Amino acid sequence: MRGSKTVLDKAEDFVEIAILICLIVIAYASLQSDFLESAFYILLAAIISPFTTINKPAKRLLLVSGFVLGLKIGYFN
Repeated sequence: MRGSKTVLDKAEDFVEIAILICLIVIAYASLQSDFLESAFYILLAAIISPFTTINKPAKRLLLVSGFVLGLKIGYFN
């Protein structure tokens, strides 16, 4: 059955949308204090967006790399 979504696929889409909304809110909140941090959150939101054509394994790799980069820069302290 190609094209049919399982419950886990639907749950993953819901989580992606929830994280996208949260990242946009955080980016907006941090816009006045640090523009670079806000741009970082917008970049993560663009990667995780379910509307992009990036396949799931590449999206996961990009997100993990982005969070590791954020840890090294110090955004999550």
